[in-house]
Amino acid sequence: MNLSGLFKVSLISSALVLAGCGGGDINVNPTTNDNRVDNSVENITNPGNDNNNDNDKVVTLDCATYTVDGTVFSGEQDGKNCKYSQAFASDEKEISASFLIKALPDNGAHIFEGALFIGSDVDTSKGGSIDLDGPTLTIEAGATIAFTKADSFVRVARGSNIHAVGEVDKPITFTSIFEIDEDDSTTPAMQDWGGIQINGMATTVECSKTEAETGMCNIAAEGVVSYYGGNDDTDDSGTLKHVVVKFAGNGVEGDELNSITLNAVGSGTTVEYVHIHQGYDDGIELFGGQVNIKHIVVTDTADDGIDWDTGWKGNGQFILVQTLNQGNHGFETDGGKKDPTSAEGSDRATSGSNPTIANATVVSNGIKGPRGHGAGMEMKEWGKAQLHNMLFVSKGTEDGAACFDLYNEKDASSSAGVHANAVAGDIKFHNSIFACAKDFEDIHTALEGNLANFDIAQWFTGGGNQLIGFVNFENVLGANMTTTNGTIKDKDGNNVAVESSKLSEDNAFFTDVAYIGALGEDETDTEWAKFVAESVKRTQ
Repeated sequence: MNLSGLFKVSLISSALVLAGCGGGDINVNPTTNDNRVDNSVENITNPGNDNNNDNDKVVTLDCATYTVDGTVFSGEQDGKNCKYSQAFASDEKEISASFLIKALPDNGAHIFEGALFIGSDVDTSKGGSIDLDGPTLTIEAGATIAFTKADSFVRVARGSNIHAVGEVDKPITFTSIFEIDEDDSTTPAMQDWGGIQINGMATTVECSKTEAETGMCNIAAEGVVSYYGGNDDTDDSGTLKHVVVKFAGNGVEGDELNSITLNAVGSGTTVEYVHIHQGYDDGIELFGGQVNIKHIVVTDTADDGIDWDTGWKGNGQFILVQTLNQGNHGFETDGGKKDPTSAEGSDRATSGSNPTIANATVVSNGIKGPRGHGAGMEMKEWGKAQLHNMLFVSKGTEDGAACFDLYNEKDASSSAGVHANAVAGDIKFHNSIFACAKDFEDIHTALEGNLANFDIAQWFTGGGNQLIGFVNFENVLGANMTTTNGTIKDKDGNNVAVESSKLSEDNAFFTDVAYIGALGEDETDTEWAKFVAESVKRTQ
């Protein structure tokens, strides 16, 4: 497969221009509604059929089953699907046994009528203890899981695991019943179900050192009340790999759930090759913890693509966020709700957020959607971050959202915090490019003291970064706008040379590449390039 030219501007974004195999460009414009057909699940030969195409043969499906206290709970076959009543799984039942969800033939799906809660939720402050050997939900490559109720979601408790490992051509798909129900003409859309929530035992700024060290860190998660947090930053909650999450983000118990929520999840957890499409809230939100994320595509979320908060200190690389139709920020980043310079803030189990992110691309147009609109990236609440090889492209006019917002309104102390961190180098871009009609959001609250003379453009360009601007979106995404070997062309056709950061020597998580942004034009046949191509197909 030759993907060269599949994306312009680092082969990134679903606004990017696809070069078809037979020549000619195809403009990829994600819509607010997906197709009824799930192209993410490969057709698997039905073992009950033979060369005579005897369609009258009945195939017995291997629906999921588990046993608790001698009682067997099983899904029931319904045609090519397996259905699970609320006796099997619901928001009032915490499943304490491990079980397997297999891929079904003929694009069959596992349909859940209720929430799917894995493991027992515990508030240790009330005398409970976390089962460190909790159950594991294992999902086979190619499996599709659909939910019939808007308030249903997947929750993995502390001490429990999810092992969902797909393949590039056989992803594991979590979706709406309306995408797979052939008898219902309803079009699938965001908020059709809740999403995936994983509660871990890593540190969060929401807990004090004493609470974390004594096992008394219990932060209430969004949605149906459950708890997360602890003192183990290497905590392992399982694996999400080659996973697709679509049409999630419904409000539950007054909270809008994210497509994927990682609550104090530790670095022992693997999250990579994940595509999120049309979630109503954030694509991925990380509350504390040190989990790493890699090879992530987020398309058409109503709120932020990636949102981190309350002390997340993981790493991220190869992240593509497309907010062309309706999204808010590509990245929204918070340090924590407690001022780290205060007495209360200094007595936290961890300090504010401080991840390292490399090779991310955000493409946005600044059009106000259902959750508002925002900059390509907003940083606030005393946050810190090291940001390498970033490419932000905006379709917005001068009146639209900018590439970057170093928070400067509402909370004066928070604004001063992030600006002070920028001056100190604790927030810093390295070898990055802003290609926007408007580079930075306006300052709403005047900076004072030693921050009064802060020049954000001078700060940004001082790190080997470029502000190249553009006249219109087509110029930015034109055929000459590539990131091959770290060189792109601006709107006037001039070379803009930016050498990409190399991080692997100091951190084995990172892969060294020669380009800026999520995906290089010369990268055509890698697993990542294929994953991005498949992700873009799902948006059409």
